[in-house]
This record gives sequence, C-alpha cells and structure tokens, in this order.
Amino acid sequence: MNRTIPLTKAVPRGGLFLLECRPKVEAMKPSAYPEALFKILGNRTVLHILFWLFLFSPMVLLESGSTNLSARALHAFLYLVFVGAATYMHFFLLSRYLNRKRYLHYLGGLVLTLGVVGVLQNRVFSTVFKTSGNLPGVIFSLVIFLGFTTAIRYARAGIRQRLQLQEITAKQLQMELALLKAQINPHFFFNTLNNLYAMALREEDQSTANGIAKLSHLMRYVIYDSNIDRIELGREVEQIRCFIELQKLRFSEEDNIQIDFEITGDIERHAIEPMLLLPFVENAFKHGISVSRPSRVSIRLMVNGGAIQFSVENTVHGSTERPAGNDSALGLRNVRRRLELLYPDAHHLSIHEAEGFYRVVLDLKP
Repeated sequence: MNRTIPLTKAVPRGGLFLLECRPKVEAMKPSAYPEALFKILGNRTVLHILFWLFLFSPMVLLESGSTNLSARALHAFLYLVFVGAATYMHFFLLSRYLNRKRYLHYLGGLVLTLGVVGVLQNRVFSTVFKTSGNLPGVIFSLVIFLGFTTAIRYARAGIRQRLQLQEITAKQLQMELALLKAQINPHFFFNTLNNLYAMALREEDQSTANGIAKLSHLMRYVIYDSNIDRIELGREVEQIRCFIELQKLRFSEEDNIQIDFEITGDIERHAIEPMLLLPFVENAFKHGISVSRPSRVSIRLMVNGGAIQFSVENTVHGSTERPAGNDSALGLRNVRRRLELLYPDAHHLSIHEAEGFYRVVLDLKP
C-alpha cells in the first residue's frame, strides 16, 4: 500500500527561489503484518497444528524403514495420528483428574488409554506395513511421547502463569500510581467530610449527616482497603449496602423505584479480591434508575459451599450500549480483565439484556 506525502523543494524562478510542493510516493511500513502474525501464532489451534507439522517433516525425512517417500509419509502420518489421540486423551485426564488430585481415576484412565491406543496402533501397523508387531515397544513409545508432551504442557502453563503474575503486578502498580495522582491529599478530603458531617449535625439535618458518614466510609474502603489482595466477602457486602443507602438519598418515597438486595448462605467464610462486586452494582444504578419511570435494581448473592454466585438485574431505559470511553464500560472491562487474571479457571461471567432488563451473573470459586 502506498501513500502520497508533499515534498517541498526550492525552484529558481526569475532569479528568485520559490518553494514548490511535489508529491513523493513513500511505501508504508507493513506494521500491521507482525501484529496479525502474532495474533495468529497466539491461537492455540494454530500452535497445535504447527507442532504436529513440525514433527511430521523430520519423521518423513529420517524414517529408515523404507526408501519409498510415500510409504515413509504414511508411516509418519499414522504414527502421529495414534500418538496425537493418546496425547489429547492424556490432556483430558490431566485436567479432569490429576489437577483435581483424583489420582486413582487418572491412573486408571492412563492405563486404559495406553492399552487401547497401543493395541490399535500395533494392529494397524501390522496390517498396513506387513510386520509382526511389537506391543510392548509401541506402549513404551507412547509413554515416552506422553512424557514429552506433558512436559511441554506444564512448561507452557508455568510461563503463562509467570507472565500473568507480572501483568497483575504491573497493573497493581499502575492502579496505585493512578490512585496516588487522584489523591492529592486524602487526609484533607476526610477531614473536610468530617467537618461537613459535624455541620449537618449542628443544623439537625440527620439525613445529610448520614449520607456524609456513608460516603466517608465508602471512600475509605475504596482508597485504603482496596490495596490489599484479599478481603472478607462480608466487607464487600457491607460496602454494597453502604452504596445502596447513598443512592437512596437521590429518591423520594413517591418515586416508583424498587431496590432489592438478597443474601443466601454464609458470607463470612470466604475472601475475594476487593472492589470485585461493587462495580456491577454501580453500573446498575447508573443506567437502570430513572425518577420519571418505574425502575428496579435486584441484587442477589448466593454462597453454596465453595461457590459464590452474584447477580445484578436492572431495568433498561433506552439503549444499554456503552461507548468505549464511557466510565461504566471501562469499569466493566476492568473487572473482566481482573477476573481473567485472578480467577482464570474459577469464574464465569455472563452479561445479557432480555425483556427490558439488563442482567449480570458472576459465578466464582475463590
């Protein structure tokens, strides 16, 4: 792809030098190509295909059993089909049983996999290539290959975990720096709130005083308590209640607004990342409440054993599409990324709109 840029050149005209603009064609740098290449190479399916192709080529070239190229290619292809089947069955056993410490199930599945794949491979090779077969050798070859692919799998998982940890550390540092920039003087801020609280009490305005107290409590949680890695689920619930009470100050008893917050189960035995649930509630109040129309915000928190389900449902007033730079869109995107980094295999987040309601459901296993 080419682009034209102006080029200024001095041209003599009647004893004077005049500036003349001429177009110059300059080839654009193909900066998009490396980015697209990295995106393709980052795809798991593509990586697996490249891995098997990488094994296939040298096996065909180094095969010594036959001088016929097509026979060597068929031998390598069939071998990779069987070891590939054993590899992916073994990956299933690793994630389903070994990673969950169900060792007997894993060993049973491994023996069954080696036996079935080994017998099939030995029979097919004996039939196709007219050999006597060697079942112990086939099974030994499968064991070696499974050990090789398992080592690659865990090495890749370790590298990915280390990179995610580095990203979490970097993001926490960025958040802390951004917070410090936003906090010109938090002590001054809280002292000012205390002064306003005292002033409201002197004026006997209890409603305003309660609102200031709740705002101070909530801001103290956001600024100070959210810096730690884990916090009791009950503390997060306390901040949600505080936020709801603050929002209620905006409404009167005549407004047709319904707010429900229901908790089921023991919330005191679990700890989560701070500020993980509150953004969903803030988003519901920001976009789901209208004083001129009937509105409802329904919040449910259910704890069942080691699982947590948190759902927020709010009425829809107009379009729920958020511009990319919108504060709530950024907040939800931030929470999504934090869940991916902190609970990669222990959460499921669904967000959808149906029948006039916007619904968020988070299933979490902290």
